[in-house]
Amino acid sequence: MNAVANRKVLWVTWEKQIRNRSMSRELGVPLFEVLSDQSRMSRYVSCIKRTLAMLRCERPNVVVCQNPSLVLSLLLLKLRPFFGFKVVIDAHFGGVEACNGSDIFQNVLDHCNRTADLVIVTNEIHACRIRSLGGRGFVCPDPLPNLSEYRSQVEEVPGKIFLICSYDMDEPYQEVFRAAALLAPEGFCFFVSGNYRKVGISPGGFPNVEFLGFVSEVEFYRHLFSSQVVVDLTECDNCLVCGAYEALEAGKPLVLSMKKALQEFFTGGTVFTENRAAEIAAAVVRAHAERAKLAEECRQWVFLERSEMANRIASLNGILEKL
Repeated sequence: MNAVANRKVLWVTWEKQIRNRSMSRELGVPLFEVLSDQSRMSRYVSCIKRTLAMLRCERPNVVVCQNPSLVLSLLLLKLRPFFGFKVVIDAHFGGVEACNGSDIFQNVLDHCNRTADLVIVTNEIHACRIRSLGGRGFVCPDPLPNLSEYRSQVEEVPGKIFLICSYDMDEPYQEVFRAAALLAPEGFCFFVSGNYRKVGISPGGFPNVEFLGFVSEVEFYRHLFSSQVVVDLTECDNCLVCGAYEALEAGKPLVLSMKKALQEFFTGGTVFTENRAAEIAAAVVRAHAERAKLAEECRQWVFLERSEMANRIASLNGILEKL
């Protein structure tokens, strides 16, 4: 049942991403995942056609879309006057700051965020940026995932460190691999998620790292729960990394980059580090040594965050009702 009583709200995405599912679930609005595995141009054509068909069928009052995709955001803004719906953009880091540093790309992002009826962001720094453009921002970090079906199914593996990685340009994974070599004599073994082939990594060159490649959701959570420490790092200043929510919900000691947005939000169960091999290694050792204390901090943080999220969702539903 739609939680926004008098408005038909839809959530639309062209990517399969956990935040879309958790946010739409918390808001009580239907999620439309318009997905395609075709090449880029064919994928855009397919997704545009299917999105148009969905809009004609559903006739929503409000459409919430994920950015990225920028193309989806631009499409909905162009269609807004013809269909009469309001456009809400759920902007991840790449929907606020141009990851490639392009001024042209940044200008297009700024246009979308200035002209949308509302922009949902994950942190106050990005909300301030939206407001400085003349847009309307609302802060809502990711809802915590429901991992109940994965709990107590696997035992921890001594010394297992799980690096959550997508091999994107903001991730200092090479420094983590160097840290793994430093820690190998102490019995630590690093397991790394993500498609390492896209950056040309040869696993044989890293004997202290177990490269998992792309894994299913079930397999991902098996590795998460069997690890003793989780690592998720970024070079970006204002990015709340997705893996942190999963690690804390799972009660796993967490190592994050020493970035302001991360330090302000993830206030329990976490050890912060500079993105250099020696510092990463030291943070992992500390998190492992203090894992009982950090696991308790995880539980306390999760309890408080669930209460805060309920308040945020109620406020957001109130805004959507009035758009």
